Amino acid sequence: MSKPPVPIFVLGSGRSGTTVTASLINRLPGVHIAKETGFIAQSVELLRDIANPRSRRQLIDVVNSWLVIEKWSGRASEEGFAEFCCQHQINGPSAFIHYVWQIDSPTPWEQLNFIGDNTPLYVLSIPWLLELFPGARFVHMVRDPRDVVCSVLSMRFGADDPVVAAMEWHHALGCWLMAERMIPAENRIEIRYEDLCQSAESTIRKLTHWLRADDTPLDMESTLKLEENAGGVTFQSVANLAHHQRLQEPLNAGRIGRYRTELSEKDIARIEAVAQNGMLACGYQPAAWQVSPHATEDRISQVHAMIRNLMKRGLRRLTR
Repeated sequence: MSKPPVPIFVLGSGRSGTTVTASLINRLPGVHIAKETGFIAQSVELLRDIANPRSRRQLIDVVNSWLVIEKWSGRASEEGFAEFCCQHQINGPSAFIHYVWQIDSPTPWEQLNFIGDNTPLYVLSIPWLLELFPGARFVHMVRDPRDVVCSVLSMRFGADDPVVAAMEWHHALGCWLMAERMIPAENRIEIRYEDLCQSAESTIRKLTHWLRADDTPLDMESTLKLEENAGGVTFQSVANLAHHQRLQEPLNAGRIGRYRTELSEKDIARIEAVAQNGMLACGYQPAAWQVSPHATEDRISQVHAMIRNLMKRGLRRLTR
């Protein structure tokens, strides 16, 4: 039996650079970061009951719905999973996830050192991921929440109120900070989106060193470009999606600080009031320290924000 590749997850708050980082890591030999597989966090009971044919068939249906949305070229099947388990002498929930990850891999599973995916909100499910994969590696992406909110508000999906978007960023960050207590230091790394934009080469070098692949010869000019490679499988199909169009643009400092021109001073202040603790923990400086709405027990403004968010999200889905 071949040694299974080490699972690796690129995660964090949405719109924080998980997809572009995964596409760059994917250029390293022996690494396959699959496109998003959001089913893992939402299919706990089905995965635990995978020995049951009925649960397995239901799980495959759920998986294939994700693969369609994320533009995968292949699909999961009971026959394919059975063949994968037989070939590699593995089984169970983790084997099924490995099977799904390798569907689009240009490199055979047994030749890989690392395999995983870049579903951002797996940051909310790290204890479950550690139950499945005790030795997993985690890349946490973090970005200035003011810029995250700008990006989220322009999407068809996601929060549609600055306060709610900021609360979601803060919640994702909090889940990561708590998970750090469970993940061995050598199995986790945090990358700031701003560092990736301003110092892409040194940031990628940092990642390769962490993966213990720092002796890998890298052509940085081609590594930092999103284009078809020899294997024929990249994130190009993802980059063609409307909410990932910026993947096709060069990484540069112009991506940083968009909130200054796109958000009002009032909205910036509202975001900072909610997220300022997390901002300071990650090296982002609020304009001024503010009293948190939680400290004043200002539930009314938060309820209003959530109602506005719900109404605007519903309207946006109907009109776009």
